[in-house]
Amino acid sequence: MTGASDTLDPIAAAEAGIAGSKNLIAAVADDLSQHQRWLAHYRVAEKRHARWLMFQKLMHQLELGRRRLVRLSKRLALTSLRWARAGAAFLWRTAVTHVVILRRVTTACLAWLRPRAYALALTLRRWLAAFWAWAQVKSGMLARALLKAASLSLAWLAMQSRALAIALQRWVSVAWTWTRINAAILARASLKRASIASSWIATTLLALAIALWRWLIRTWNRTRAQTRILARASSKGAQLASSWIAATSLALATTLRQWLSTASTWARAQARILARTSLKGTQHASSWTAAKSRAANGTLQRSLSAGAAWTGAKAGASARISAAAASASYSWAALKMRAMSHGVRRTKPQADTDHRALVARRCTALVCLEPRRARLPAIRAG
Repeated sequence: MTGASDTLDPIAAAEAGIAGSKNLIAAVADDLSQHQRWLAHYRVAEKRHARWLMFQKLMHQLELGRRRLVRLSKRLALTSLRWARAGAAFLWRTAVTHVVILRRVTTACLAWLRPRAYALALTLRRWLAAFWAWAQVKSGMLARALLKAASLSLAWLAMQSRALAIALQRWVSVAWTWTRINAAILARASLKRASIASSWIATTLLALAIALWRWLIRTWNRTRAQTRILARASSKGAQLASSWIAATSLALATTLRQWLSTASTWARAQARILARTSLKGTQHASSWTAAKSRAANGTLQRSLSAGAAWTGAKAGASARISAAAASASYSWAALKMRAMSHGVRRTKPQADTDHRALVARRCTALVCLEPRRARLPAIRAG
C-alpha cells in the first residue's frame, strides 16, 4: 500500500516532473551553450581559414607578378641585347664603309694632287732662281748706293760736328764768365730762400701735429660713445632675436605636429582603401580563376573524349589495313608457293640428270604493319 500511495501521490509526481523538467531545461541550456560555443569557434576558425586563403591568394598573385616581372625583365634584356647587337653591327658596317670611302677619296686626292704639286714645285723653283738673280743685281746696286750715301753722310756729319763744337765752346766760355760774376748773388738769394722755407716748414708741421692730436682726441671720444651705443643695440637685438627664434620654433613645432597628424590620418585612410581594394581584387581574381578552371576542365574533358574517339577510329582503320595487308601477303605467298611447285614439277627430269634436289620451302617473309601514332596534343591538367 505504501508503494501505491507513493506512486499515486500527485504532489510527489508533480515535484518529480518539475525536477525532471528542470534537469531537462538545464541539459538543454547546457547543450545550447555548447552549440553556441561550437558555432563561435567554427566562425573564428572559418574567419582564420578565409584569412589564410586570402593570404595564400595574395602570395600566389605576388608570385605571379614576380614571375611576370622576371619574364618582362628577361625579354627587355634580350630585346636590348638584340638592339645593341644590331646597333653595333650597323655602326661597324657604317665605320667600315666610311673608312673605305675615306681611303678611296684620299687615294683620289693624292692622285689629283701629285701632278699639280710637281708642277707647282717646278714653278716655285723657276721663280726662286729668277728672284735670286734679281736679288743679286739689286743688292749690288743697293750696296753702291749705300756706300755713296754713307760717304756723303760722314762728310756732312764731320762738318756739322766741327761747327757744333765751335758753337759749344763759345757758349761754355760765355756761361762760365756769367756764372763767375753772378755766383755770389745766387748764393745769397738761395740762403735767404732756404731759411724762409725751413721756418715755413716748421710752423706748418707744428700746426699739422696740433690738428692731428685734436682729431685723434675727437675720434677717440666718438668711438667710445659709439661702442656703448652699439653694445646696447646689440644686446636689444639679441633679446629680440632670441624671442623671435622661440616664437618661430613654437609655431614650426605646432605646424609640424598638425602636419604629422594629418599625414597619419591620410596614411590610415589610404591603408584602409588599399586593403579594401586588395580584398576586392583577390575576390575577383578567385572568381576569375574558378571560372577559368571550370572552362579548362570542360575543354580538357572535351579534348580527351575527342582524342579517345579519334584514337579508336585510327586504331580500327589501322587494324583493317593490317588485316587486308596480312590477307594480301598470305595470298601472295600461296601463289608463290604454287608457282614454285609447278616449276619443280616441270624441271624434275633436269634435276634427275643433274642429280640435284630442289626443296620447296615455305616463305619466311615477315610483314610488320604498325598503326600510325595518334598525334594528339599534350594536355596537362591544372
